[in-house]
Amino acid sequence: MSDLIELLGSIVIAAYIILIILALNLRINDSATQYYQDTFNQRSVIGAANILDYDFHKIGYKASSAKIVQADSSSIKYASDYDNTGTMDTISYYLSSTSAMSSTKNPKDKLLYRKVNQTVNTASVVTRFYMQYYDSLLNKLSYSSLTNPTNRANIRTIRVLVKSELADSVSTNYSPVEWRKEYRPRNLK
Repeated sequence: MSDLIELLGSIVIAAYIILIILALNLRINDSATQYYQDTFNQRSVIGAANILDYDFHKIGYKASSAKIVQADSSSIKYASDYDNTGTMDTISYYLSSTSAMSSTKNPKDKLLYRKVNQTVNTASVVTRFYMQYYDSLLNKLSYSSLTNPTNRANIRTIRVLVKSELADSVSTNYSPVEWRKEYRPRNLK
């Protein structure tokens, strides 16, 4: 009888240890998935940042008139001899609606479009693309004042925020990543 009790006790303890190992394995898998997706999300934001870095330093390059054609909180359109051919190009950034990303589980996903002349490409998938504009004394320019070309000509600094989240949540978390930068294009002087 004592052998039977020892056998049952051993089975219960072994089952408990197996459950602990399975739970640990599940947590390790969740952590690995979260790490992979966070890394992917960070690389996506870095890709968008590289594109913005390349383009925003060229705002107004060789433009003789209206260097910034349109400026508001989530879009910008400017003139530049982008490819240095002597022909003025028009570059713009703007967001899609959330319906463009209805295939993802994240309800805030949007496409950040980059348009060079008539060619439209997707720069990145973001949840927020936000810009603020400042004059030479770092006074913030209101968006309503930027409808006037004279006020747009006063823009000297652009602060950009790009926020991205995962398309699918991991443990009810979309793992946001934010990137901020301040641009002072030389050609806006």
